[in-house]
Amino acid sequence: MIFKWLFLILLVCLIFWLFKRSGSEQKNSSDTSAEVVENMVRCAYCSVYLPQNESITWSGQSFCCAEHRRLFSQYRSLHK
Repeated sequence: MIFKWLFLILLVCLIFWLFKRSGSEQKNSSDTSAEVVENMVRCAYCSVYLPQNESITWSGQSFCCAEHRRLFSQYRSLHK
């Protein structure tokens, strides 16, 4: 009777180990394929870095929002 219980416990441990091992292999393979590198730019007004596709470009400068583009243009016009 005790051998039956030991066998069942070993079987459950083996199944758990196989599931855990197969799950980690799938996780590692999906991480490398989903990795996308985006160019980061710095806001000319507040120096925050943000992805280039989310930035606002004006006069060769990148900005994090329209408000900072407007403030930067006002600052530039005042300090010429």
